[in-house]
Amino acid sequence: MSLSKTPRSTVRAVLFDLDDTLFDHRASAAEALRRVHRAHDCFRRAPFDDFERQHALLLEELHPEVVSGRLGMDDARRERFRRLFVCFGAAAHDALCAEAAGQYRRQYVDARRAIAGAAALLEAVRRRASIAIVSNNMLQEQKDKLDYCRLAAHVDALVVSEETGCSKPDPAIFRVALDAVGARAGEAVMVGDSWSADVEGARAAGIRPVWFNPMRIASPDPHLRVSELYSLEPTPEVLTVILDG
Repeated sequence: MSLSKTPRSTVRAVLFDLDDTLFDHRASAAEALRRVHRAHDCFRRAPFDDFERQHALLLEELHPEVVSGRLGMDDARRERFRRLFVCFGAAAHDALCAEAAGQYRRQYVDARRAIAGAAALLEAVRRRASIAIVSNNMLQEQKDKLDYCRLAAHVDALVVSEETGCSKPDPAIFRVALDAVGARAGEAVMVGDSWSADVEGARAAGIRPVWFNPMRIASPDPHLRVSELYSLEPTPEVLTVILDG
């Protein structure tokens, strides 16, 4: 983890992204996809990495339709698998798409888990600051993740794009989160894994960002000197970066 040495004002609120920052969406999705990949000949003929990459592209493509309310989550999941079957050379009839989508969802739910250290970190942060989750997703979906992973008790506000009508990196969604916890931008920190949504969005809202970067990807803009976290453990070191960075 890298630390900035610029003096900071007292942190009264920490905003966290959820998926792939506190909740391990990537691992849950990979486990579910492996089951679906093994279950269908057309998928098995392709390397799993290619299959996973195509699924991620389609998920990203359809997600805005879900968040905007133009497409329900179940419909989007079936459409995602319909496109996957087409990509890998299979006839995508409705029953097949529904079966694959249902299998994926069941396995995803069973595989849900928090990022290592997430609960301990939230508990430690909340002794010194309020906590809000800021997520480009659906309210019930994110509530279920927080409850299942036993993170909800450490969260003061859950702010999602479905309810606010705006998505990161729009500064408006960050302002909603700040209002929810009674803090000003200069008193807050935003922790998230997406450079464009979390880092650039926070900066546009006047909030200090901390980039959660477990893959150790090169910074898109190293001149910004954004503090980075490569893990949520050990708690004392992570806490120093977030609150005293």
